[in-house]
Amino acid sequence: MISDVKQHNMKTIIKIRFKDLKQNYLEVQQFLEEKSGEKKICNKSKVANDLSLWGDDNYDMLEDFITKYNLDFSGFNYGEHFESEGEMFGPLNFLFGFVFTILYILKYVLFLTVALFSKKHSKEINDFKFHIEENKIEKKDLTMGDLIASKVQGKFNLRENVKFVFN
Repeated sequence: MISDVKQHNMKTIIKIRFKDLKQNYLEVQQFLEEKSGEKKICNKSKVANDLSLWGDDNYDMLEDFITKYNLDFSGFNYGEHFESEGEMFGPLNFLFGFVFTILYILKYVLFLTVALFSKKHSKEINDFKFHIEENKIEKKDLTMGDLIASKVQGKFNLRENVKFVFN
C-alpha cells in the first residue's frame, strides 16, 4: 500500500501504487453512495452541498467512516467544515425565513398590482432585492478527495495538503 510518507513544502507526499489508490477511491465512492443515495460521485463532490448530507447526517456519516476504516480524526474540527443541526434549524433562522417569506409575498402582490398600471415601475419592484448582511461563517465542506486522502494516510488530512506519487 503506502511505501513512504514525507513532508515537502507543507504537503504530505504519499508514495502509493496506482492500483491501491484506485481501490481506496472505489471504496470511498461506494461508502458515500450508500450513505447519500447519490450515484454520480467524484473526488470533488462535497459532502454537504453535493451529497446533501447536512447536520446530523454528515456527522453520522463521518462517525461511520472513521469507525469503518479505523482512522485518527483527532485533528479534525467539525465546526470548521459543517454547520450543526442547531445552526441550520435554530429559532433565529426560522424567524428570518418566516419574515422573508412574508416580505417576498408582499413584494409579489405589489408587483402584480403596479404591473396593471406601469411596466417601468413594476420592473423596478420585481428587480428589488432584500439586502441583508448574513452573519454566516464560511465553512470548508469536505470532499470525497479529502476522505480518500484521510483513508490512505490513516488520519485526517485535506486533499489539498496531500500529493500522491505513484511507485
